Amino acid sequence: MKSTIIEILQQWQNEKIKLNPAASSELITRVEIEIGFSFPEEFEELYKQANGFTDFDWRENMFSIWPLERIFYEYNSSNDKDFIGFSDFLINSHNIGFLKSQPGVFKNYATNENIFVSESFIESIKLINSNSDLIY
Repeated sequence: MKSTIIEILQQWQNEKIKLNPAASSELITRVEIEIGFSFPEEFEELYKQANGFTDFDWRENMFSIWPLERIFYEYNSSNDKDFIGFSDFLINSHNIGFLKSQPGVFKNYATNENIFVSESFIESIKLINSNSDLIY
C-alpha cells in the first residue's frame, strides 16, 4: 500500500496540485470521534502524508480531495449523516465519500441516493486520478 500512496502523491505533485502538509494522528482521531466514523487504514496512510488539496485546488478533471477540516465541515453542514464526503467534482456538483451504513466508496448527487463507485478508498482515488467514467 505504501508504494501505491507514493505513486498517488507523485502523480499529484507532477500535476502541480498544491497539497496540504500531513495530518496528525490526533487530528484524524478527533475528526473520527466528531463524525462517529473510523476512516479506513489506507485513508489514514494517505492523509498522514498529505491532508488533501490546498485552498480548493483541483485536478485537471475538476476533482478536489478535501482536507480533514473540510470533511468535518461538509459532514456537519449536510442533512445526510450517513454520507462522509472526501472529494467533490466541479465545486460540489457531486461528492465522493464513505457511508457509515455499508463498506465501499460512493458518489452522491445531493439527492440522498448513493451510487457505488469502488470497494476501497485507494481504488476510488485511482479512479479519480485516471479520470474513469465511474466517478462522473
